[in-house]
Order: sequence, then structure tokens, then C-alpha cells
Amino acid sequence: MDPSDTNGRVSLKAAMTTVPLSSQTYLANLPSDHCLGSAVHGGLLASTVLDAVRQHFHTTLQRYEQPHTFSLHLVFLRPAVAGQAILEIRDTKPGKGTSTIHISLSQNGKECVVGYALNMNLQFAKGLSYPTHYTLNPPPPPADIAKLTDNTDPHWVSYTYPYHPDSCIKASTHLRFVVPIKPPPHPSISDVWFTPIHAEDAFTNEMLGSVIDYWPRMPENFHSGSPYGISGLAARGLRTMQGSPSEDISQQTPQYGYPTLSMSLEIKKLLPPEGVKWLFMRARAKEIKNGRMDAEITVLDEALELVALSHQVSFIVNFAQTPAIRPRRKDGKL
Repeated sequence: MDPSDTNGRVSLKAAMTTVPLSSQTYLANLPSDHCLGSAVHGGLLASTVLDAVRQHFHTTLQRYEQPHTFSLHLVFLRPAVAGQAILEIRDTKPGKGTSTIHISLSQNGKECVVGYALNMNLQFAKGLSYPTHYTLNPPPPPADIAKLTDNTDPHWVSYTYPYHPDSCIKASTHLRFVVPIKPPPHPSISDVWFTPIHAEDAFTNEMLGSVIDYWPRMPENFHSGSPYGISGLAARGLRTMQGSPSEDISQQTPQYGYPTLSMSLEIKKLLPPEGVKWLFMRARAKEIKNGRMDAEITVLDEALELVALSHQVSFIVNFAQTPAIRPRRKDGKL
């Protein structure tokens, strides 16, 4: 697939943008090409929430001068589907240094996502600081951004999911995944560099909600031959680079789905307002057991400086047998 061919799809930036309806209410239009099965990608919902919070602190709560979300905690109550959604904000505890707001995203009168956001002004943050010399262990392979861009880095290979309007994994086609040719030392780890395929997209702080939910799911790393694990993505990327044919997975139904139950995000660093084109992410599971999985997410920038941390809890379900996420027939019936 040519990464420049977006097939008329909606960019991440456009998909997450909300429109104010009142001082406490915002409207989102969730596009179908950001769905996994029939459910809107949870990361897009998180970015939609972050965009509404951003607007709220630039309008209703502008007097507090706290434009930056530094902590977000969301609980996903039920899947959202493509179409309009309403976001309602309650100003729980505005304050001089930090403010806390409650936010809910609803469709047809039912809450799909609820959570809290904490805001402050990170540009003027002051306080006790100590160097921790934190590094990833084990370290990922070295990467040269220029070589990642043209897919010539000897340690990494690029893969872009093929798009089809009836695909179960349309949400995954909006980013170019760059994965290590040699897989991480344990399948409980997924390392990946990301860059958007849409020219108008660049990763901003609000877009981090989407980024932290795009990691290749670690259970796929345990399944030999899975096209969705790190080794499977690398193998497909290498075949594409070598001009060899690769099986089209755009209309296949994955064996497993990973609906997110809860997600926390802590933003450590302000990205530039215009955004950045590359981010690195490591996802690591501490336990995968009885159909439930945790994920510890670390996001770094091109200089390998810490951008964000996330912790997520997910179920592991049979994709085709789960009504909430399995694709619907064109007549709208399951």
C-alpha cells in the first residue's frame, strides 16, 4: 500500500476535532474509517475527549490559564459507533494551580466513556526536580529517523496496514508502523515507531490519546504466524520492501479483539503546537491471564525523551463472536 494514498479517509486531526454546543457541551463526529469492527477505536475516543478538554480550558475556564492536560483517566463503559457523540463537562474542582473536570462521552443518551482530566500550565510549572536517568530496559534497537522515513534503517522495517472499506481493522490504517526486524527479547514487549500517513497529521499532546492505543497487542506476539504481532508485521514489511507478494489481510477477521476497559495517561512533556511526525512507544504486559491483560505504555520522542506514560486494562475476546465489536452487515443487522 502506498502510504500517501489515503483513499479519502478522515485524518486523525479531523476525526478527533470537537465543536462547542454550549459552555459545557461539545459535539464529535466519529468517522467509520476509525473503527475496529463496528466499534470506534478507543484511542480516538480518548483524543476526542482531550480535544474537548482543550477547547474547554480555552473558553469556559480560560480565566484559570491552565491549557495543558497532564493527567487523564478514562473508563470505557460501552463501545461507541460511527456517528455523532455528545461530550459533557462538569467543572468538578477549578483551582489556582490545577483544575479537575469530569467528562462523559455519550451516544443516544447512553454514556460510552467517562473520566476525569487534570489541567495546569506546564510552561510555567515549577517545583522540586531530580534526575532519575530513566531508560528502557531492555533497550530498543538504535534508530535513525531519516532512515526510518525512507525505510532503510538496518534495525527497523516499515509496515502500513492495507485499507479496505469493509476491513475490521480500518482504525489501524491511519499510521505507518515501524517495527524491529529482530523482535524484542520477550513476547510480552512490543516496540514500535509511528508516523501518520495523512499529510495534515502531526502528533500533538491531544493526539497522544490515540497514539497510546495503537500498540501491537502482546498476545499476538505469542501466536506464531500472527500477522498482527511484531514478528508478523516485520515479516510483511520485509516482503513488501523486497517486492514479494504478501497475503492481503484487509478483509480478514482477527481471531482476537482487545477492548479497553480503562486507560490512564500522564503527559510528561509538551509537544510543539504544530506537532511532531515521529514518536516511539514501548508497550509491556506484566500479566496476560484468564482473558485479561494489563499494558504499561512508554512514549518517547525522536530524542528518546519521555513524552507520556499510560496504563491500560483490556479484555481479550474472540473478535468474531463479540457483538459489541464484530463487523456488521451492510443492511445494519448483525
